[in-house]
Amino acid sequence: TIIDTPGHEDFIGEAQRALTVLDAGVLLVSGPDGVTASTKRLAGMLRRYKVPYFVFVNKMDMCERPVYEIIAELNERLGDGFISFIDDMNENISSAEGSSFELAKDKYEEIASLSERTIEKYLEEGEISTEDIIELIYSGTLHPVITGSALKNQNVDKLINILTKYLPEIEYKDTFSAKVFKIGFEEGHKLSFAKITGGKIAVRSTIDDERLAGEKISQIRCYSGGKYENLDTAEAGDVVTFVGLENTFAGMGLGEESDIDDQSLRPVLRFELELPKEVSLRVFLPKLKELAMEDPLLQLEVIDEERVCISVMGDFQVEILKETILERYGVQVDFVKGSFVHKETIMYPVIGYGHFEPLRHYSEVQILMEPLPRGMGIEVASDLSINELDINWQKTIISTITNAAPVGVLTGSELTDIRFTLIAGKAHLKHTDSQDFREAVRRAIRQGLMKTVNILLEPEFSFVIDLPNECVGRVMTEITDMGGRCTLEADGSLIGTAPARCIVNYQSKLTEYTSGRGTIELKMNGYVEIPDSEVNEILSEASYDPDSDKYNPSGSIFIDHGAGYYVPWYECEKLMHLPDREADYLSVENESDDERIAREAEIARRLADEKRSSDGGAPKAIGTDEIDSILRSATHSNAGKENRRTKRVYLTRNMSRYYGTTEVRNTNETKESSGIKESSEIKDKYSDKTKAKVKKKYLLVDGYNIIHAWGSLKELLQDGKGTKESQSIALESARYKLLDMMSEYKALKDTEIIVVFDAYNVRGGYTKKMDYLGVHVVYTKEAETADQYIARFTVENSKNFDITVATSDGMIQLIIRGEDSILMSAAQLEEDYKSLRGSALESVF
Repeated sequence: TIIDTPGHEDFIGEAQRALTVLDAGVLLVSGPDGVTASTKRLAGMLRRYKVPYFVFVNKMDMCERPVYEIIAELNERLGDGFISFIDDMNENISSAEGSSFELAKDKYEEIASLSERTIEKYLEEGEISTEDIIELIYSGTLHPVITGSALKNQNVDKLINILTKYLPEIEYKDTFSAKVFKIGFEEGHKLSFAKITGGKIAVRSTIDDERLAGEKISQIRCYSGGKYENLDTAEAGDVVTFVGLENTFAGMGLGEESDIDDQSLRPVLRFELELPKEVSLRVFLPKLKELAMEDPLLQLEVIDEERVCISVMGDFQVEILKETILERYGVQVDFVKGSFVHKETIMYPVIGYGHFEPLRHYSEVQILMEPLPRGMGIEVASDLSINELDINWQKTIISTITNAAPVGVLTGSELTDIRFTLIAGKAHLKHTDSQDFREAVRRAIRQGLMKTVNILLEPEFSFVIDLPNECVGRVMTEITDMGGRCTLEADGSLIGTAPARCIVNYQSKLTEYTSGRGTIELKMNGYVEIPDSEVNEILSEASYDPDSDKYNPSGSIFIDHGAGYYVPWYECEKLMHLPDREADYLSVENESDDERIAREAEIARRLADEKRSSDGGAPKAIGTDEIDSILRSATHSNAGKENRRTKRVYLTRNMSRYYGTTEVRNTNETKESSGIKESSEIKDKYSDKTKAKVKKKYLLVDGYNIIHAWGSLKELLQDGKGTKESQSIALESARYKLLDMMSEYKALKDTEIIVVFDAYNVRGGYTKKMDYLGVHVVYTKEAETADQYIARFTVENSKNFDITVATSDGMIQLIIRGEDSILMSAAQLEEDYKSLRGSALESVF
């Protein structure tokens, strides 16, 4: 089966997903152009995904360079191992057109020299076998090169012969597994293109995956171009298309396969979609979501009832999208107001206050917001016990922050590099529901943002530039003028970083003054602060008014004489019901005069702007219709934002000390810079004296492995047979039952316990960490299983902690043994738990 992928870098995401299902690849190189930046990037992706590949150098009928010169360029620019299987005259070395390929004898020595084992064998026996060559190819050591012309059908047959001759037997998994690498739609049917990597599957089958619970495969198609045939079954090695699965997505792993999780590809351009006047966004939005499902990098952001923005990889993708929408849906759209995708963060820690109390509703929260180092993303914590606020309300608050946080107040962009900590919350016994807390949380965050100094961030690219020596000085000067940084490497290339807005179109300029000899390779490098000289222009162009954004209000709703009324952000704190906890969390002792002046000036400006826009009259009451509108708009404002937040999450304050040394270091640095007070108990955790003591004991528990192994927990799962909802309820019951038991075990065993649950099947998921009755709970990120997390934690922390791992998974046990950690099977843990619990009960009674 041959899978063709787009070559343009705007569609690099589609090529990336295809790489995950390949047994081997053919890298197409233009003979006249040689190794371009795109060629280098694709070769790098092939290496990263460990895909062995062959090279076909095309357009040799138009190329004046000899083959040996092209081979030399491949080895110089892409690394060693490129050997021509065709001679300099572009003829097969020893076989006639169409016959099976036989390698010329004089090539064996060159190939054998690529490894010590094969060169020793060649010197002893005078030749190497086909199996030896296959091993070199599929270990990534050898890349056979075939030159020719696809247009004139020169050496295309030889390429096929070489691929066939050196294709090994592929070993697949025993149980059903698959990777979904593409999503399509046809006449209302969702098409899931997948490679079967283990076992087999039949029509009308269901797949053992929570995300696809109850969904059956109605068709299995085998495509050839635009045509297909229906199959009854598919087995390992087949590339097929499933019909009937509605919750699949591009990059999804089924069975023992993990989802694709590559943070290196992120769209940096943002356009507003302009629909014809007769087309309603509400009606057209589901069609846009179909396009987003086909390409996960195509991110949608609904601004209001009439406006939606789309983030893309480049301008070329925009043109293709316009043609696709016209061809598929018959709608002529336009993309306007193009800009880069910005993000926002904060300079100082601040506490945000939110209150939502219209008639028969109630909620109040206080959220501590702390700046994090660049690239840390969003972290969420709770510093409340379940006695202060019920665990279900805390879960609602955490979910709101991670999945439906409001936008920033500078340009209305996504927030990043902030730790949110729930420090106070209150509910009503009768009049509180989940939506009330969602409202209070979003208002608290915006209220905090309005009080502190905000920072606008822009995307930054890392780059590698190859160019003639005489142009190096000019390029280095231009990179510096952009605000970028670069260094000259030993091979003459320039590497460095620069703002995306300056470097994204640099290739055309580079081509112009290097006469086509200069190339640049770009890669997303994260977000950095925008220079002050550029901020005002961006803010002016965005024209975002935080006070008029009805989907992201900063004020709170209070009640007076049975009617709810709106209180602006600068007046709501004094009306809050819970006492403020600033003294417990915030300290400005380390704040410089300049920092204080800047912070106070920003707050004063905001107060003045807000008061100028208000009428100064009595509080305006809001009716039930407006309350319903608020509740509806909160839900609507998050439509299409499924992929916006994919960062790590912590559900308890200072939890990072439990999860590895790197995160501990970042947490400490942040707290020192932000002036947050820490208790003596927390400081002792990091003190040198404490570190010198006996290693702290940790028990890591593979949650679902234990649930399926213990009879008492497995019985709970049986109660969930039937609907998807009942299955979900049964699974949650089993999880919390296990956590209750582990909480008892922690008290009896005197050890820290981390229970890890698989959440790799959650699209766009991030690592979630919380405390439950003293037990640390981890839900793994997308594309990471519990065994992967446990293995990584053990490898990184076995020197610092005394680690025991409880699981019956053989692969984890193999890794754990290599780290000198202690193993405990599911049965042993159950026996130990029952024994300790029995002894404790005996001592009581």
